[in-house]
Amino acid sequence: MKNIEKMPKESNRDYAFRVIRDNIIKLVLKPGTMLSEQDLADELELSRTPVHEALQELSKSKIIEVFPQKGSLVSLIDLELVEEAVFIRATLESAITEQAATMATEEDIKTLSDNIELQEFLLKQNNIDKFMEMDNAFHQKMYLITNKMQCYYMVKAMNIHHDRFRELRVHGGDRTPILKQHKQILEAIKNKDAELTKKLTFEHITRTRIDAEEISKKYPDYFA
Repeated sequence: MKNIEKMPKESNRDYAFRVIRDNIIKLVLKPGTMLSEQDLADELELSRTPVHEALQELSKSKIIEVFPQKGSLVSLIDLELVEEAVFIRATLESAITEQAATMATEEDIKTLSDNIELQEFLLKQNNIDKFMEMDNAFHQKMYLITNKMQCYYMVKAMNIHHDRFRELRVHGGDRTPILKQHKQILEAIKNKDAELTKKLTFEHITRTRIDAEEISKKYPDYFA
């Protein structure tokens, strides 16, 4: 499991939750993996209590299945839950990006342009983990531009099933359409074309529906 530095004033429970969640999303803890509270606690250098609480919290989102006296299981990817997450994110984020198209400053546009240049460089270097970070930052910027960060945190919490699928798609599929669509969204924002920005964002996020069959066939053991 990849460890993450604990943030100042972060509780042990929140730290355990964040590390385990991040490792599940990034597929370090693969779908179908059995987890031991004691092993996780030892690895994180924590007591079992915050790890237990973190697993219980993660089970609420159905990303973890808890079996009393036996341990916990990283859930297989359920495409119905992925679809629900896509629906929520596409509906909300396309509306937010529509607003961003009319609100973005020259500085915002430069930040987005620099981000896309870095995405392109990282893809050429085959640095997929960093590419995903820049992909996420590109989308987060829309919430920052529109001052809708509470919406961002809500979508992030709901998007865990979709995020796992995105990791598989980026590692196992064609990445060029992702970058191409980001460039199209940025161009629409530069032109302050709110309607086109909304349309492109919706199509970009719902591309999951196109890729689902290909990815599930490529990684059959990861899907319910």
